[in-house]
Amino acid sequence: MAFFDRFKKNKKDQDVNVEKRKQNMLQDAAVAVAFAEAGEHETARSIIDKSEGCSKILVIGREDSFSELLVEYSVDMAKRLGFELMALNVLDAPLSLSTGKREEATALFQANSAKNVTALKEQAENFGVSFDHLVEVGQQDEVLNKLHAKYPGMRYVLTEPDPVVAKKSKGKVAIPVFDLGCSHGAAA
Repeated sequence: MAFFDRFKKNKKDQDVNVEKRKQNMLQDAAVAVAFAEAGEHETARSIIDKSEGCSKILVIGREDSFSELLVEYSVDMAKRLGFELMALNVLDAPLSLSTGKREEATALFQANSAKNVTALKEQAENFGVSFDHLVEVGQQDEVLNKLHAKYPGMRYVLTEPDPVVAKKSKGKVAIPVFDLGCSHGAAA
C-alpha cells in the first residue's frame, strides 16, 4: 500500500506546480532518433510534431496601421507556407509622457490599431489563414524579444518598408522579411 501513498497529496495538502519545459529542437530531435532506432516510430513522430509548434509570421505595422502592400504580401506568404499570422502594432511614444497623458495616448493608440487592422483580418479570414492581433506599448526590440520567447513557432517577421525608400522607388518596394528560424531552438 505504501506505493500508492506516493500519489496522494503531501501532509500539508500542497499542490505540485508543473511548468512547461522550454522547447529545444536538437534535444527533441535526439530523443526522436533514439525512439525511431528502437522501433517506436509513432512516438518519434509525436515528439517532432510537438517540437515544431505552430508556425507564425509576425507582421509589424507602422505604428497603428498596416499598408495595403504589407497586408497583401503577409496574407499571401502565410497562405503559401501554411503559417498563422500575428499582427502587431507597437508604439513607444507614450512611454515619455506623464501618467495621465500616457493612458490617454495608449487608449487612442489601441482604438486606432483595432480599427486599422480590419483589412488584414478580413483578408486573412477570406484566405483561411489563422489570425491574431496584438497591441503593445514599449520599445519595439523589447516587445519583439518578448514575443519571440513566448511564441517559439514564430519564424518570420515582416515589417513596413522604409517610407523614404518607398517614395523613391515609385511603387516597386520590397517588404522586409526577417527569418528567425536560426535564432532559438524552435522549428518552424
